[in-house]
Amino acid sequence: MTIILMSHYKLVSLFILSLFFCSLGNSALAQSSTIRKEQGDLLAIKDSAAFADKLNRIGILFYLKDVDSCFYYGTKAKALSARLRYTRGETDADNVIAAALYFKGLYKEALELFSKCLTAYRELGDSANVAQVLSNMSTVYTDMADTEKAVSFARQGFELGQQLEGDSIQTLLYLNYCLDHPELPEDTIRHYLAKARAIADKYNDRPMQSLAMLMLPTYMVANNRRREALPLIRAALEHSRSTGMEYMEISTLMLYGDCMENMPDSALAYYTLAHKIAEKNGYKNFNLQLLDVILKNTEKTGNKDQIIRVQKMLTSALAADNSNLKKFIGDYTVYNAIREKNDLLEAGNQSKLAKIWMLAGICFATILLLAFIYYQYRRSRQKNEIISDQNHQLQNTLAALEQSQADNTQMLRVVAHDLRSPIGAMTSIANLMLGEGPRNDNDRVLLDLLKTSGENSLELVNDLLLMHTRAEELTKEPVDMHQLLQYCVELLHFKAKEKMQQISLMAAHVIVHVNREKIWRVMSNLITNAIKFSPIGAHITVRLEEKDGKVQISVEDQGIGIPEDIKDNIFDMFTVSRRAGTAGEQSFGLGLSISRQIVEAHGGAIWYKSTPGNGSTFFVELEAV
Repeated sequence: MTIILMSHYKLVSLFILSLFFCSLGNSALAQSSTIRKEQGDLLAIKDSAAFADKLNRIGILFYLKDVDSCFYYGTKAKALSARLRYTRGETDADNVIAAALYFKGLYKEALELFSKCLTAYRELGDSANVAQVLSNMSTVYTDMADTEKAVSFARQGFELGQQLEGDSIQTLLYLNYCLDHPELPEDTIRHYLAKARAIADKYNDRPMQSLAMLMLPTYMVANNRRREALPLIRAALEHSRSTGMEYMEISTLMLYGDCMENMPDSALAYYTLAHKIAEKNGYKNFNLQLLDVILKNTEKTGNKDQIIRVQKMLTSALAADNSNLKKFIGDYTVYNAIREKNDLLEAGNQSKLAKIWMLAGICFATILLLAFIYYQYRRSRQKNEIISDQNHQLQNTLAALEQSQADNTQMLRVVAHDLRSPIGAMTSIANLMLGEGPRNDNDRVLLDLLKTSGENSLELVNDLLLMHTRAEELTKEPVDMHQLLQYCVELLHFKAKEKMQQISLMAAHVIVHVNREKIWRVMSNLITNAIKFSPIGAHITVRLEEKDGKVQISVEDQGIGIPEDIKDNIFDMFTVSRRAGTAGEQSFGLGLSISRQIVEAHGGAIWYKSTPGNGSTFFVELEAV
């Protein structure tokens, strides 16, 4: 089986973890506490070369949190090392700067610096860093879709890593090789991951342990083997939390969210938690990606308010990202200018002609950078315009949908209202004819059928007239809920008596500001359902209690209960879960849906508890006056 790599996993980017692999060790994954400690240690360093090394170390630790800070420390280390003529410090600084350029999508510029690092590390005889730079360049070429060069550099790094005396670098190379070559058979992937995990365990390398644990379930999720992946993801999450790996905890929560593709609410919970952790600990690099998946899952839930809120957050984040990009390009321009200035100082003993050509080169480079800045500026403006247009279109679409729903509802109510009179007349005539004189059995059967059909049709028409109740359509008044419930119970007493059932009412006199007719319809629906789905001789209890400024009404029956397979959709309109009553009573699947609309339009809530075969209890909660 060939494994397809999950796209978001590139953010885990083993690429950066290879930078200074031998020197960073277990702190290679940027933890907030590690960065603070390293920054504090700067004050105690007196040796200039060691100070440059520390700047490089802090820069690479910042890569996973804030690329701008990574670039800042890299340029500071570069400037200091250049003044000291400290070759290794300059090379390590170029490595840090190249990493920042790669993350910002400046692949060509990143490759230029990596090539320079590759040459310098070879001259220094640093085979471990030569191997990691080769692996990094393979990753960049993979993102540039240059498969041939990506495979070539990966193979060179892999072969060199196997020749090294120490095997700690091989953990990284195995993981990077699997990451950049998802076309490998699964058995091969598992083999290399197992070897990487064994080496990481040997050196107690916690970052590499976490990555090795996370990669296999990532491949499984990408191949729709989510159930098989969940235990592995759970183990990876526990490991990242127990070892304080904030970055890996965020990545693992994102993978959890990807497992919940068909459960947007669950996916949102994981993505939102990941976003909170990222914001709390300053992992800015995750912001856009997390907000994008949060928006996609919010759209699946259909919550318009949440969709608009997340859209605003994403728009704000995009604007901030564009602003940061402009600042980054400005900083990069300054960096280039400083680098060129240093080059000019190095060439101070050359002829005037050489200086003129050097200045011409600087001007040309500046023009190119200004052109690039202008291109990025126009690109960011175009993106903002596209986002604005999309948001405007979305608002128009929502308004059109709401108007269409209002028109459909009005048309349905008009039709239902016009049908109520003829259906009522038909039912009354059938009832009168049944009460007149003796009739043969065939006539009585037909009249009973006509009467029953008319009553069912009237019930359906009444339900249709109550569809899509909205808060602004309600006319509220103070209502004594005890009197309203007493009226419902008395009205339905005769219907319950037909099945030899008893209805008990236990309620205090509580005043609630509601629409009397619609709340009466809700309670009538709930009590009618209790009668319909309870057996002969059953007992139905209606209670009213006042708790913490709220009124809670419950209707408890001894009926057939609600099966597990339909419990999630009994409040849906025209639900497929509608069932006949215990005496064959017909159900249209509208009553509970309309009841929920009415209760929610009052700012209340409706829910239920049920055990199949042991009855159900429906609850309605409203604000008391």
